[in-house]
Amino acid sequence: MNTAEPLELKLPSDVTLRGLRWNRGASVQVLALHGWLDNAHSFLPMAPFLPDSIDLVAIDQAGHGWSEHRPDGGWYSMMDFARDAELVADALGWQAFSLLGHSLGGAISCLIAAGLPQRVRCLTIVEGLGPLPGEPQQAATRMREALAGLKQASLTQLRRHVTPEAAAQARLKTNRMLPDSAAQLVERGLRQTSEGWVWRTDPRLRIASPMRFTESEILYLLAGIRCPVFQIMPDPPSKFMSMPHMQRRKAMLDDYQQLDVAGHHHVHMDAPETCASALFDFLLHHQDLPA
Repeated sequence: MNTAEPLELKLPSDVTLRGLRWNRGASVQVLALHGWLDNAHSFLPMAPFLPDSIDLVAIDQAGHGWSEHRPDGGWYSMMDFARDAELVADALGWQAFSLLGHSLGGAISCLIAAGLPQRVRCLTIVEGLGPLPGEPQQAATRMREALAGLKQASLTQLRRHVTPEAAAQARLKTNRMLPDSAAQLVERGLRQTSEGWVWRTDPRLRIASPMRFTESEILYLLAGIRCPVFQIMPDPPSKFMSMPHMQRRKAMLDDYQQLDVAGHHHVHMDAPETCASALFDFLLHHQDLPA
């Protein structure tokens, strides 16, 4: 079994990100980005199936897990997450690398692949083919909700749980996933206080984004991806992306492959061997592509 080492990086954006790293120095560099309100343990179940030739770095994105929250007064945008990922690659000394993203992490990975075509060798995602779209006529409503949410977040009282097991049960009520998967996310997502266990997650992550791409903009972003793309989709599909959107988005990619795997939104955690085999085989197959 591959053993992870802890990782800590102080970024020029003045936030410290922490995470896990497997196979430091291996020939194929892969940056893994987890989903919304998750953490680096999202990729823990696949670790036993990780080939020795893949150097895998899974970060806790800002505001998640053991990473720092953004400074007071700010919020979390897709662009900020994408910039963090680029800075992580810079700090690791990776000129060319591949991406592995789940859900929000997959959407962010798409932005990075479109924005840094000279650096991203290939893109592997579990769901997350581009961000959720925004309707132009809802722009004012989104801005009002975001500003109200930012003010309210400073007053938010963190929910407390008597035990980590209780927190895992609460997570299972909101996500269809295996209990072991929920327990692994909870293990890295909680901190203990004198009054119980609370989430490390920044409450501001729950604020609706005031700025969203339209579907047309997302299609053009995807058209800018130059690297091969491999996507795992849960079967049956989850609610996070309508199928008409998905079909149009896939059509914008020059080199796209898909594998359906029985499971739910966290299918890469619930069926790790199947997903790891497909994802890592794809990454290894494309390792010799020019940067």
